[in-house]
Amino acid sequence: MTERVADERIVRLLGLAAKAGKLVYGTDMVCEGLRAKKRILLVVESGDSSENTHKKITDKCAYYGVKHVRLSLDTERFGAALGKRGGLAAVGVTDASFASGIQSLLNE
Repeated sequence: MTERVADERIVRLLGLAAKAGKLVYGTDMVCEGLRAKKRILLVVESGDSSENTHKKITDKCAYYGVKHVRLSLDTERFGAALGKRGGLAAVGVTDASFASGIQSLLNE
């Protein structure tokens, strides 16, 4: 499966998670959720987030032992796909089924 197809399937799954209320939106909220141990199981990041944002998310995920995925989608398309205007750099997945579904798509 090509990277673009995998990203599109992941975004569709994230859309379902959003409708179910199982996402935490935005870099600051994701980092706060990780710090507060609010059951974020997977962090998905847009491909063109800034170096500072990428380092912040990568460091937090490594410290708290949470899997981190970076897609090839830019922040505008990533945000639009999840119904957020103005772009979106990162989301945190709080449901085990959605997190494992995304991880299985990455392993294909």
